[in-house]
Amino acid sequence: MDIESLEKEFRKKVCDEIEMFPEGKDRFIISAPFTFEDGDFLNIVLKKNGNGWYFTDEGHTFMHLSYDDLDFERGKRKEIINSVLKTHDLENDSGELKCFVEDNYFSDGFYTFIQGLIKVTDIAFTKRERIRSLFYEEFQEYLVGLFGDKCNFDYKESSKDSSGKYPVDCYVENEMPLFIFGIYNNDKCRDAMITCLTFERWGSSFTSIGIFENQEDINKKVLARFSDIIEKQYSSLSSSKERLPDYLSKIHMLS
Repeated sequence: MDIESLEKEFRKKVCDEIEMFPEGKDRFIISAPFTFEDGDFLNIVLKKNGNGWYFTDEGHTFMHLSYDDLDFERGKRKEIINSVLKTHDLENDSGELKCFVEDNYFSDGFYTFIQGLIKVTDIAFTKRERIRSLFYEEFQEYLVGLFGDKCNFDYKESSKDSSGKYPVDCYVENEMPLFIFGIYNNDKCRDAMITCLTFERWGSSFTSIGIFENQEDINKKVLARFSDIIEKQYSSLSSSKERLPDYLSKIHMLS
């Protein structure tokens, strides 16, 4: 392998501050000016795989992110990271991120690998509020797909709740109205429960459904009380996509 020529390709494709150092058999360390939020550099290695080559972080990216106690192995953050890996042709091999070089296009592979790593680190540090927002965006998009303009998001019973203290995340018009709540933490779980109890006290008739961002995040005692109140619940948005349509058919809300 002509390291000097490869360095020139990488510098032309990505930036001038690229250097390569041989370390071990068919293994090259690539020095590049890309860092995590704390200033630590991304780990980039080029390795031989049979007759081909691949770029790898040797597991460094996820290991480094785990130091910040970020939960990127489940929930919405995991979904987004998996989407990023797919978009950038990165393979997650038990925590090691890899990008295989196709047809000796080393500079293209290097560029794709760098872009993917940077995107993964950006998403991993995405603020919890943004992740929650993404959950609600997908929650609303899914319900609109099911019910169309019957959806009334952030519904409030104006005649009995002038201050809007008991909102329903999604009110679906029907002979028996459907109340659907998106649940992402203990407080939201309690709020949904209180809203249902309040509407019951007002004498309203409705069917209630809770869709969790990740039910495993909810305190057991809170979840137990919520389960006594809500009529139907789904542990995640993906599980609701699999099973909610059947339930709606059973209660004659979908044909």
